[in-house]
Amino acid sequence: MSKGIIYVMTTAVPGLLKIGKTGSDQYKNRMYFLESNGYQNVTVLKKAFAIEVEDYDGKETLLHEIFEKSRVGDTELFAL
Repeated sequence: MSKGIIYVMTTAVPGLLKIGKTGSDQYKNRMYFLESNGYQNVTVLKKAFAIEVEDYDGKETLLHEIFEKSRVGDTELFAL
């Protein structure tokens, strides 16, 4: 199992969060990209939480499944 980072980002829309993952070595670049460019036409992304974990692919999938009823379309955005 590979290590990586699971992160949560806030958006300009109150209660709308992005739950994502990235490799540990790409974390800083990924945060910079999302904070600069947004995601799926959602802007003002700011990191709220990040943790390095084993099996980050599986853990991200689990989080997406847990919050599936709150998912916005086919994105990594959740209205919570």
